[in-house]
Amino acid sequence: MSSIATPHRRPSPAPRAPAALAPTLGAGADGEHRQPPQSAGRGFRVLRALLCLGAHAEHQLADIARAANLQPSHASKLLKAALQEELVEYGARRGTYRLTRGVAQFASSAVRPGPVTGPIQRNVEHLHQETGLAVAWHEPHYRPGIGLRLTLVDLLCPDPQLNVAAAQQSHDLRSTAAGRAALAYLPDDLAADADGRPLMLPQAVQDSIRSTRIALCRCPGLYTLATPVFRGSHPVGVMSLTGAEHHFQDPLVRQEYAVLLRRAASRAAAPPARRPDRAVSHWSS
Repeated sequence: MSSIATPHRRPSPAPRAPAALAPTLGAGADGEHRQPPQSAGRGFRVLRALLCLGAHAEHQLADIARAANLQPSHASKLLKAALQEELVEYGARRGTYRLTRGVAQFASSAVRPGPVTGPIQRNVEHLHQETGLAVAWHEPHYRPGIGLRLTLVDLLCPDPQLNVAAAQQSHDLRSTAAGRAALAYLPDDLAADADGRPLMLPQAVQDSIRSTRIALCRCPGLYTLATPVFRGSHPVGVMSLTGAEHHFQDPLVRQEYAVLLRRAASRAAAPPARRPDRAVSHWSS
């Protein structure tokens, strides 16, 4: 019998061992390399939470997790990774963390108000003298391709630990009192992000701000109130008060702060010095 010819086959190569994983930020000291259980973005969230809570103070894990909107177990893993990178260190109290000195100093130096005029500076100083709290003045600006931004114009903060929180320089304007105060009154074509998508507040939040002319933001240990400043019918700025939460626990005191804040914004308001069509250009400058 003739045999059937079969094509010659090369022997199958032996399966390759998987490549070793590169060491990660969260690798343990015992040499065990593990993929981090979270994205890099979440790592920045714990650092931002420490900045908002107070760059020079130590904070409990529960407060950091709450400010970062993370589960405590996730926040703990992120903080341990930051410890290895010397971005964070343990506080004096058990279970607390704080930014390292170099990071905290960098954060404080990054908060630099822009050029300030005499009237704005006087209004900020007056409100600070009345309340003893940190006072900030922001101005909104809109540019196509960049979207709406709040520029920090003046900041008077007696406590360096509150510097970053009082500056309210977050990319998400909906997460700060100053941003909410601006968004509640801006037209839709200006209240938009870099892609032109609207920065909308929940209807209940917008209605509350418009009825009281006060926007608020709370995070563990801190409280901020903000109100818009108008020139004619156009909002041209935002004034805000920031302080430790215990200053705002009494509802009557909190109401008095709101009254003083609105009064300061009214003092800052002046008859419109520009034509209505030029007032809009303020937002595009």
